[in-house]
Amino acid sequence: MRITHVIHAFPPFSRAGSENYCLAVAKRQAADHEVRVFHRIADPERPEYEVTEGECEGLPVTRINRIFSDAQGFRDTYEAPALAAKFGEFLDREQPDVVHFHHITCLSTTCVAEAKRRGIAVVYTLHDFWLFCSRGQLYREDLTLCTRHTPKDCVRCMAYHLPIEGGGERIASLLNRARDLEGSSLPRGMARWLGTRPFGREAEAVAAIRQRDQDILDMCALVDRFLAPSEFLRRQYIEFGIPPEKILYWPYGFDHTPWPDQKERPPVRLPIRFGYIGTWMPSKGVDVLVRAFRSLPQTQATLDLHGFAVNYHGIDDYEETLLRLADGADNIRFRGAFEPHQLLGLLAKVDVLVVPSVWYENAPLTIHEAFLAGIPVVTSDHGGMAELVTDGVSGWTFRPGDHEDLARVLHQVLAAPEEINRRGRSVPAVRTVEDDGDSLLAEYRRLTA
Repeated sequence: MRITHVIHAFPPFSRAGSENYCLAVAKRQAADHEVRVFHRIADPERPEYEVTEGECEGLPVTRINRIFSDAQGFRDTYEAPALAAKFGEFLDREQPDVVHFHHITCLSTTCVAEAKRRGIAVVYTLHDFWLFCSRGQLYREDLTLCTRHTPKDCVRCMAYHLPIEGGGERIASLLNRARDLEGSSLPRGMARWLGTRPFGREAEAVAAIRQRDQDILDMCALVDRFLAPSEFLRRQYIEFGIPPEKILYWPYGFDHTPWPDQKERPPVRLPIRFGYIGTWMPSKGVDVLVRAFRSLPQTQATLDLHGFAVNYHGIDDYEETLLRLADGADNIRFRGAFEPHQLLGLLAKVDVLVVPSVWYENAPLTIHEAFLAGIPVVTSDHGGMAELVTDGVSGWTFRPGDHEDLARVLHQVLAAPEEINRRGRSVPAVRTVEDDGDSLLAEYRRLTA
């Protein structure tokens, strides 16, 4: 079978969760089938839509450059006819039996139509909320969780791209004003204040959001099968308008080979070693973790933060915020970026993993990886995280975004360290990449029969 995986980014250029998952599944399938990856790169030194060929860990890859040099309006942020045409030429050359999309942000929603126009089966794994949330995480511009995501809510978040008067300058001035009123560099309660401020040409901006929703739904109608790694994500997309029968619950598969068969870890001794692994940005709640950890006795617990800061929709000082919050706490250590092959070594030095995301998450790979290592997890009690971690069994949960409640849970862990090993032995089984990849092939065959 000839299979093409399509994704917005890919190693070695990017190694976030969806990219790593796509790589693992593609490598598994490539053992017996012809597999190629088509992904976007962003190189300002290259021409827009230039197509190049390459390889990643033995997989043939086709890369297309997109830096939005020709974008004129909001619709151009998700539709790119020139890019879709290049993708169509790629399909004519490769003639795959199945195109498996993982993410199309920074590509073009019309790539799906190019595949269907050629009679190719289309599968789409949903890794986040991007199809109905332009920011992807249901996490607002003002750093609050989006629970309604109405077109008017989207206007506030996407002001930089929409035809409102002032655009980014208008929203920036309102955010700055709200920050002054809140007296915080990381405000979490500005949504109500912003919601009272009208925007010029707001009706036109709302129409642009509604147009995007309709364009996305038109694209979704062309997809043969959606796969959702969490039931929470599946429900969200059904509410958006995708028929339930088109979306399967599909847990992520992992390569178990590197992980030790014996997950029985030695008894935990003080200081207890807490760890965070992932990018540092507001939606991940790293600041919530640092604030909570400051309440722990420095001699009884350490916190290693593995990862790096990224520019989050214009917020480029988050690392400085974290350093300021951790100032004077010698037991909070910023370890920096790491390579994938170092992950096992990092987890070997962790007793409890903390996943404090404020956004809903989907099915965080780091939680699965902790389970593979027999490590219990402290995590936010919502979204896909709440599905994976059962409080009192495989870990502990706390109220999302509440550093005081997280501190309560961390003190609870310190008070009963024997629970770490007990809950570590009770973590759920993690699906294998072999089962995932082979089940995908069976689904491909059903769709192409």
